[in-house]
Amino acid sequence: MTEKEKLLRQGVSYGGLLTPETRPSAVQQAAYQDALRRNGPRVAGLIAALTTHLLTAVPRPVLVSLARAGTPVGCAMTRFARRRGRPLPHHTLSIIRGSGIDREALRRIMQAHPGATLVFVDGWTGKGSIAGTLSASLPAGVPPLLAVLSDPAGVADFAATHDDLLLPHAALNATVSGLLSRTFVDADIPDGQLHGVRTEDHLRADDVTGEYLAALDALDPGTASPLDSGPRPVRPYDAVLALASSLGVHDPHLVKPGVGEATRVFLRRQPAGLLLRDAGHPDTRHLHALAQAAAIPVTLHPELPYLAAALIAPGPRTGEDA
Repeated sequence: MTEKEKLLRQGVSYGGLLTPETRPSAVQQAAYQDALRRNGPRVAGLIAALTTHLLTAVPRPVLVSLARAGTPVGCAMTRFARRRGRPLPHHTLSIIRGSGIDREALRRIMQAHPGATLVFVDGWTGKGSIAGTLSASLPAGVPPLLAVLSDPAGVADFAATHDDLLLPHAALNATVSGLLSRTFVDADIPDGQLHGVRTEDHLRADDVTGEYLAALDALDPGTASPLDSGPRPVRPYDAVLALASSLGVHDPHLVKPGVGEATRVFLRRQPAGLLLRDAGHPDTRHLHALAQAAAIPVTLHPELPYLAAALIAPGPRTGEDA
């Protein structure tokens, strides 16, 4: 982790940097199991609501999940649709901040489904970076329709909820995404070349992908509730930036709001601080434990519009957003 952070601060692109993935820690595994036990029924309900809405409201939908946080969601949605007798095509492809979407993979998907409506699927939103990258990198004529389970940033076109909550798979990486590594791309990638991915075969004994999908299948609520009809959050990230600035972090690239994004910071980067809305919230217990183990300062902010936000230590400009 230290070497990775050093490379990022030297200007190496995050999208081109792939470091070996280690086995999930005991804290990660406990967080995954706890979130599945507590939030699993709600997550299954959100999947049902989002899938039912897309099948009803979108003409000829094709799911294009964004690797990796969107991959288990797209798989679960496809399985839900199949149980309802509604085939729902699903592909997963790479999108990298700073590089954009995998244009060649997208071209192949469009070629396989002429006239279909592509719906891009992710797990959650943080500050909306992926939504912005999607809009900026799609070719003309492809609308950036984004569907997520949890949309605390208020940027998705289809959101099952605007609540910030811990999706179980946010606590893990490859071992809940079919052993896929984070995707990567060469800065000099020529037209027509796919983004790269690695299969983390050394983690096969820890793979819970099938277990996770089967658990969500078993929690199928039977009937789907409507999508969250409440108002979208109004620029919640601005409030987080103001709090971060008061703590000495002024670079927005170093501020990661939302419990999902904060978790990824603790798994991939070197956090410098953790902001929590509620010290006792069960969805952030694992973050508190990780922060304590690494001697990372934790501050409470009841006005925080997300459950949590992680700060990365200021330094030379990082290569890309994590």
